[in-house]
Amino acid sequence: MDRSEAADIDPFAGIDPPLASADIALVNVEMVISDRGEPVGDKKFTFRAPPSAASRIAAAGIDVANLANNHAADYGPEALLDTVDLLEAEGVIALGAGATSADAYRHRITEVRPGVRVAFVGASMVVPLGFPATGTRPGIASAYQQDRVLASVRAAAGEAEVVIAVVHWGVERMTCPDARQRDFAFRLLQHGADAVIGQHPHVLQPVVLDDGKLVAYSLGNFVWHYRSGITGDTGVLQIDFDGTEIVGWSLYPHQLDVNGAPVPAGDGARVNRIVDIVSGNCARHQPPPTTAAAESETDAEDEAESEGEADDAAEGETDGESGSEADPEGESESEAESEGETETESDADADESSESEPEADDG
Repeated sequence: MDRSEAADIDPFAGIDPPLASADIALVNVEMVISDRGEPVGDKKFTFRAPPSAASRIAAAGIDVANLANNHAADYGPEALLDTVDLLEAEGVIALGAGATSADAYRHRITEVRPGVRVAFVGASMVVPLGFPATGTRPGIASAYQQDRVLASVRAAAGEAEVVIAVVHWGVERMTCPDARQRDFAFRLLQHGADAVIGQHPHVLQPVVLDDGKLVAYSLGNFVWHYRSGITGDTGVLQIDFDGTEIVGWSLYPHQLDVNGAPVPAGDGARVNRIVDIVSGNCARHQPPPTTAAAESETDAEDEAESEGEADDAAEGETDGESGSEADPEGESESEAESEGETETESDADADESSESEPEADDG
């Protein structure tokens, strides 16, 4: 949101339905919100928005912002903590990151109405070196500390009627989830999650509802840079509840406009592609690889897993097409934005970047 804030552009103004119309609106904020810090390490892409972005996010009606991703600590620990503090000061839950590992891995609860509490747990499977939170270092919740993440989900299920897990995972530009996404989703649901909301691939992936449990593998880029191809296809996912039970979902197709902001997509080939992918027909839309991103991502994850294990030892811890278009009166809704909302890199990111990541657009 660095460019949109500087130009006083509200990237959420054209969204339909408005995020504020939901009982709870969730986004992935894949950027730093701060004017402090310097880019960390040798990362090629770093993303930062000015402090005013926190107010913009809150004004859009967003209630929960996931920070468990690979850009939340791009400008160091002080800037990460600024991001947490600025969002929380605006009434937005900053999920999956904090001053210590206890803060990063803890579940957060909000009450939709009397007797209906919704808990959130955030974690990332894309973890740069130095990003995982420890007992003494600010950072994010690493999904490689799987026992700890699952323990948080179990604790949340014991305190809330609904549990939503938010996971940064997958391979960039892959329209179908990989085995690790499917396996981790299964474990999260097995340990008490009712829905799993994912992001990171920069493209949409299927939404699956089975026996009252929902997995949205990737919601694509949401507030990002202008894209005319598949990485510019996005949407607002609405999850419908009857009391505490998930009874259906709807994906409202959007596309990124010239400012990188999501606007309703209308009709045509792009909408057909969006519906096809989220409905499960994902393989036929897989774009050709343009870089060695998958290989480099695997290397980075191996390093992150090693670091996560070291942190654990040091602390002594184990760490669309809709299923239902109707919105009956009295049901609660939850809306999740695509990676971006705030995610910043495609990730649905809310852009937020200080430089654009090159991506090839496919028509």
